[in-house]
Amino acid sequence: MPFPQSHLDIFERTSRISSAFSLVGASFIILTFCTSKNFHRPINRLAFYASFGNILTNAATIYSREGIRQGRESRMCQAQAAIIQWAIPADALFCLAMAWNVYLTVFRKKTTKQLRVLEPIYIILCYGIPLVPSLTFLFIGSKKGPIYGEATLWCWIDRDWQVLRIAAFYGPVWVVLAATFIIYVLAGRIIMQLRKNLRRFAKDPHSSLRESAVPRVTPGRIEVTTVDTVESATIRASDLIPRQNTPPGTFPGLTRDIMPHITGYTCHIEAIRPGRSCTPTARPRSGNSAVEANTAAWAYCRCAMLFFLALLITWLPSSINRLYNLMEPNASQFGLNFAAAMVLPAQGFWNGLIYVVTTLPACKKWFADIGAAIRDPVGCCCWGGGRRGSTDLDGRKSVASMASSKLPK
Repeated sequence: MPFPQSHLDIFERTSRISSAFSLVGASFIILTFCTSKNFHRPINRLAFYASFGNILTNAATIYSREGIRQGRESRMCQAQAAIIQWAIPADALFCLAMAWNVYLTVFRKKTTKQLRVLEPIYIILCYGIPLVPSLTFLFIGSKKGPIYGEATLWCWIDRDWQVLRIAAFYGPVWVVLAATFIIYVLAGRIIMQLRKNLRRFAKDPHSSLRESAVPRVTPGRIEVTTVDTVESATIRASDLIPRQNTPPGTFPGLTRDIMPHITGYTCHIEAIRPGRSCTPTARPRSGNSAVEANTAAWAYCRCAMLFFLALLITWLPSSINRLYNLMEPNASQFGLNFAAAMVLPAQGFWNGLIYVVTTLPACKKWFADIGAAIRDPVGCCCWGGGRRGSTDLDGRKSVASMASSKLPK
C-alpha cells in the first residue's frame, strides 16, 4: 500500500533536516581536525576519514525524493542510489577499523606509530569494498529494469529487488557490526580483568621494593642477590608491568595473587673493593604507571564503543523496516519509515556529537582561540594550535598514545 502524499512530505522534510544536522557534525570534525593538532588522536583520525563518507551520504540524502520525482532511469536517481549504496556502509567499516585498533592495542601491544601505518589500508578497504557493489548495480540491469529505483525515502535498490537489499547492504553491515561487538566484548573483558588486578597490585604494600628495603652495600663484602622467576598460565609479569631498565639488585614487585607459580631463581654476585662505597639506588615502582596505561586503554575502548553505539542506533530502525518490507511486501509502516528517515542520514551528526564529548577540552580551547583571534587578529595569527601562554594540549598524551606506549609489549 503506497503512502499518502502527506506522509511522503513528512519523510522528505525529516530526511533533509537530519541530513543538514549530519553535515554540520561531519564538517565540524573536518574543520577542527584540519586546524588544530589537539584533535589528532588515532580514534579521531578514523572519525575524520569517515566524515568524508558522511558528507557524501548527506549530499545524496538531502535531496530525498527528488530523484524519484525525476524518474527511475534519470541520472539523478541513479547517482543518488549509487552514492547511498557506497557511502553509508563505509561508516560501519570505519567503526570496525576502530574496534580493530582496540584489538591491536590491547592484545598485540601496537604503538601509535604502528596504528598510523594501517590508516591508508583502512581508507582503501572502507571505501573500496562498498564501491564494488555500488558500481556493479549501476551498470547492470535485467528484464525488471535497473536495479536502482524507488525506495520510498529516496532512490536506492528498487522494491523489485527486495532480497538484494538484505544480501548486498543490510546483511554485510550487520556482519560487520557483529564482528565489532565481539571485539569489544573480548577487549573489554581483558581490560576489566587487568584493571582489577592492577588496582589490587597497586594497593598491596608488599607489591614493590622500596628504598628502605634495599640493603646498603658494605665495602669489602660480597653481595648476593637472588631474584625469583615467576610464571603464570594466565597472566605474565610482562603483561602487567612495563619492562624498563632496572638497577642491579632491584626487581619489580610481584604478588602471588596475580602470579602464583614460582618456577626458579637467578643469582647475581658482586664483589665490592675496600674503600669503595656503593649504595644501590632503588626506584620504587608501585604499578601506578601500569594502572594509568590500562585506564588509558579502557578510555580508548570506551570512546570507540560510543561510535559503535551511535552506529547501532543508526542501523537498527532501518534494518527492522527493511525486514518488515521483505516479509510484508504490500504493507507500509509509517513509524518505521519515519524512524529510518530520521536516523539513517544522521551518521555525521552522531559522530560529531561523540567527537565533541570525547575531546571537550580541545574543543573549548579551539573556540577560545577563535574568540582570541577575533578580538586580536594581529597578535593571534595562528589560532589553530599555538599561542604562547595558552594551554598546551598538544603536549598531553592521547588515549591511544598512552595505551600503546605504556602497555607492556
